[in-house]
Amino acid sequence: MTIAEKLYPPSVAPNPKKPSGRRRVRSRKRIGLAAWQLGTALLIAAVWTLVYESGLLSRELVPPLWDVAREFVTLAGTAAFWAALATTVSNALTGLAAGIVVGVPFGLLLGISQAAYRSAQFLIELGRSFPVIALLPVMVLVLGATSQMEIVVVFSGVLWPILVQTIYGARRIDPVIADTVRGYRIPPLLRFVKVVLPNAAPFAATGVRIAASASILIAIGVEVLSLTPGMGGNLARAQTDGAPALALAYVVYAGLVGLAMNKILWTVEGRALAWNRRATRSEP
Repeated sequence: MTIAEKLYPPSVAPNPKKPSGRRRVRSRKRIGLAAWQLGTALLIAAVWTLVYESGLLSRELVPPLWDVAREFVTLAGTAAFWAALATTVSNALTGLAAGIVVGVPFGLLLGISQAAYRSAQFLIELGRSFPVIALLPVMVLVLGATSQMEIVVVFSGVLWPILVQTIYGARRIDPVIADTVRGYRIPPLLRFVKVVLPNAAPFAATGVRIAASASILIAIGVEVLSLTPGMGGNLARAQTDGAPALALAYVVYAGLVGLAMNKILWTVEGRALAWNRRATRSEP
């Protein structure tokens, strides 16, 4: 008799081919979610078609859904579209990277230093509430309608969620852990590495994920308003040329790019901070 037979008699031996109850539940949830998403998409398509056929809105404003779908497919086969997409994503990622490089270190510094936080609190509140698009006219005058200008505006918009989330994570330390650190007189550097960084990392990652989606929106908004080369510039030109279906196709692609970036960062965050997800699930 093998070890497996001793541990699992025939009556209770697990069947490796039979999925567990938990897997079946997950599969049902995924199927149910997919069904709801498909139903929502079909409902939107039906409402869109109804609005177009009824003439409730101008047909120049709401083009036929099939025209948008045709432009969507046609764009995917053009080199100009992929060049515009690469320009927009590159500028957005460059601004996002600059926001991470500045926001995370300064967030950690302001989080561990009460004096520094109080000194910068007014500036932080002002910056996070300031509409970033208001900088656009000044930036266009200084830098022109260029990629450098777009990167600066994206950086100005994505810096604050990263900075604020990192500050919050560095300051939100469990009181028991804080008392233990003080009681054992743990050196500041060791406290920073073993306590502050692990506590701030999940919050900083959330800030980066929020900022990533915002970076695409800001980049496209800047391109639309300033006709900077990119997806937004092409979208604005399509509107000017009287091609609403093409403009809406660009809008759909913009949403898909933001969604894809969010999904990628969510996956990276889940793998890099798996220990935090497990700890969160284990909490009562």
